[in-house]
Amino acid sequence: MIRSLYYLKAMGYNFTDKPSHIQPKIKNFENLRSNIQKCNLCHFSKFRRFTLMENQLKPVNLMILDTFGQKIENENGYILESKKGKTLQSYIYNILGLKKEQFYFSYLLKCFSNGKFDDFSLQSCLPFFWNEVELLQPKFVLCLGEYAFNSLGFSDFNVLRGEIFTHKNFFFMASFDLEFIEKNPSYKKDFMEDLKKIKGFL
Repeated sequence: MIRSLYYLKAMGYNFTDKPSHIQPKIKNFENLRSNIQKCNLCHFSKFRRFTLMENQLKPVNLMILDTFGQKIENENGYILESKKGKTLQSYIYNILGLKKEQFYFSYLLKCFSNGKFDDFSLQSCLPFFWNEVELLQPKFVLCLGEYAFNSLGFSDFNVLRGEIFTHKNFFFMASFDLEFIEKNPSYKKDFMEDLKKIKGFL
């Protein structure tokens, strides 16, 4: 019960003797980011040096979602500055013509997890992510990897990968994450083709 109350507090709920005063979601990006920075719902908060998310909202059409951040991002506070992040930026620029400032990037896990994740940490972070999406209001959400895709409540990654569909008034598509492509370079071409499909929606 106590853990649940702390969770609601982290999400921006205000507890009073009048239930009508409870606010269901955070309506300001700065407050959302601040609440995430102070969150201690799961054990990954112990490894957090910086919150693994953008510093501010940007008026962009494309949001890209990955599962977990890199060590260097936790150490310096700048996302997409790892080797993997720079590779992704290169793909996005070469295929979609978008620089880093022209798309929004997010991680499911807002704290550094050293490449690990579990269901409790995921469930702790998911409401933050959906709040982030509602504040950003992107036209298109690209999910990188099967875990990120399934974590949003979807299934059949192998069937839906590369397919565009709508959910909660946003366009979604799943494709491979860069760790998978690095281990399976033959899928790089498929990833590139997936990115090309997004162009017409931006």
